[in-house]
Amino acid sequence: MSIPRWSRAASLWWLAAAYGHGAAASEIVKLTHQGVERTAVLHRPAKASAGARPLVVVLHGQGGTGADLRRWAGFDALADREGFVAVYPDAIDGRWSYGRPIILPMPSVKGETVDDVGFLRRLIAHLVERDIADVARVYVFGVSRGGLMAFTLACVLDDVIAAAAPVVTGMTDHQRDDCKPQRPVPIVVIAGTHDRAQWYDGWIYQSGRLLSVPESLEFWRARHGCTGQQTRLLPHRRADDPTGVALIEWTGCAIEVPLRLYRIEGGGHQLPSTAGGATPLSDPKFGRRNADIETAEEVWAFFKRHTR
Repeated sequence: MSIPRWSRAASLWWLAAAYGHGAAASEIVKLTHQGVERTAVLHRPAKASAGARPLVVVLHGQGGTGADLRRWAGFDALADREGFVAVYPDAIDGRWSYGRPIILPMPSVKGETVDDVGFLRRLIAHLVERDIADVARVYVFGVSRGGLMAFTLACVLDDVIAAAAPVVTGMTDHQRDDCKPQRPVPIVVIAGTHDRAQWYDGWIYQSGRLLSVPESLEFWRARHGCTGQQTRLLPHRRADDPTGVALIEWTGCAIEVPLRLYRIEGGGHQLPSTAGGATPLSDPKFGRRNADIETAEEVWAFFKRHTR
């Protein structure tokens, strides 16, 4: 199914074109959806050839912004090297509206529940229309609440996205029950076994349940018709890092749609990084950060193998 075109009346504002000849370009894209202005930061690499490029939609966690996540997630430098485009949209009130809630109501505008599925569909369609994004190579990466939103997009925008990477979260039981994609979507998950924000083993709330990460992957395993799995430990890089990484891949699938989990043994609510450094999640309450893999690198290596 092709992505629907939308009105050219959407507001666009060029924040910074190129910082000199040959430099990467950044742009703030603004469009109106549900009667309110929505924004996203777009990063285009300098060395990209003319025409549409692969697009990675990067979704921030609760209380964050696209610009915040952009500063430390590592996708800009990777985009410059690999030639893809990255876009960092902002959620209203810092909270993505990913479906039926399990705790607090979803954010609202003008008396209506925020339609983030519609907003993100329009954002992607606009970038395709401008010949920036390749319609067959659109990918979604989401952290924490952004990961919940990425799960939803794998369920309802299966006609748009080629692969999804929900990170440091499982699905909710409502998402599982409501998820009926017409085509299977390749999925890669990264999650820490000692996550105390989006619990790896799940959590029960008054209005629903956060599924465990294994339960969430079992849902997708069944959808993909996989009959086996294989696990291997990845090389350990630092003696002072008490965490480790087990890579689990499902096999024997009825359809060739990969499903992968990087289980961070002892890891917290963190994006693994070989480079280390401070992040907004450096507070001890978010647990340990693994140093064996670079999140953006692993996700992009998975994404670039797939087209829709």
